Order: sequence, then structure tokens, then C-alpha cells
Amino acid sequence: MGEIWSEFSTVIKLQGLIVAVLITVALVIGQLGSHQGYERIAFAIPAAKHSQQRWADEVDAFGTRVSRAFGVGDITAREFASWILEASTRQHIDPELLASLVHTESTFRKQAVSHVGAIGPAQVRPEMWSQFCGSSNLVDPAENIYCGAQVLSHLRERCGGDLCALKAYNIGMYSKKLNAASRYVAKIDRAREQLRSPPL
Repeated sequence: MGEIWSEFSTVIKLQGLIVAVLITVALVIGQLGSHQGYERIAFAIPAAKHSQQRWADEVDAFGTRVSRAFGVGDITAREFASWILEASTRQHIDPELLASLVHTESTFRKQAVSHVGAIGPAQVRPEMWSQFCGSSNLVDPAENIYCGAQVLSHLRERCGGDLCALKAYNIGMYSKKLNAASRYVAKIDRAREQLRSPPL
């Protein structure tokens, strides 16, 4: 019985020692944070705020360019700028190219519908691309632009460049309507030039 009591007593003393050490460490850390000129700084919060502010500035600047180049209202231009910048970042596409495609396809109309069933700002055909893009809601303009960017990126990978991808976006990969495709690419180029040098 004496041995058991001795072991129990040792365990209790050891636990007491551990608790005492933990309390001491907590007190020292608390003193370091609140005294001696040390200041606690939460790095994640300012970084997130800074990043959000930079994104908002980028959207504003691009929206202003879209508005000036294409005569789109400021609110609409900023809304589209946000979608276009995000989609172009996701798909590694030049945002000027994507904005020019949207301008050429729909002139920034959210509910645009073509005679062949293409819908939305990027004029995506749901029966062809909805499953590919993983979106069942291509009526939503943001989803529509993301899908359009995804399709354009896919076509660029398949045929090796922007020119071929734009032609395929317009007429399909195997269509022989090359004159129509050339006119389409010329419209995109003019829109891009407008966007690069918008009127003041």
C-alpha cells in the first residue's frame, strides 16, 4: 500500500510541476506581448484588406477603360470588368481579349440570345458547353463569361494560339466559313485597339 501511495504522490507532484511550468510560460508570453514595447500585429488581416483594395482598384481601372472604349455605363462596365478580370486570371487569357470578345459577341448585354441558341454576354451555346464548363446556369452573366473564357482557353490549347481559338470560337473547329471567321477576328482586333487606346 505504501508503494502505491508513493507512486500516486509522485504523479501528483509531477502534474503540479507541469501545471506550474505552463502557467509560468503563459505569463511570460503575456508579458512579452503587452510590455517592453512589443506590439502584436495580425499579419493576415491587413494583407487581405490590402489584396481586396488592390483588386477593387484593378476592377475600377479596367471598368473605366471598358466604359470609355465601348460607351458602356460605369456601373455595368465595372460589373463586367470584375467578371472578365476574374475569368481571364483563371484561364490565363488577356483580359483585353476577353473584354473584346464579350463586346463583339453581345455588346455587354446580359440576356443576349443568337439565332443559333448562343446565350449571354459571351454567347455560349449551352447544349455544347454547359457540361464542359460544369455550369447549369449559363444564363447568369458571370457564369457565362467564365464559361466563355474556359472554352476560349480550351480552343487555344487545341489549335495552338489566339487567332485559331477565336476563329474556332466563332465558327467551330472544323467549319469552312473562313471569311466569316476572318471578319470576326478583325472585329475583335478593332475592339482590342479601342480598349488599349480609349477616348478620354
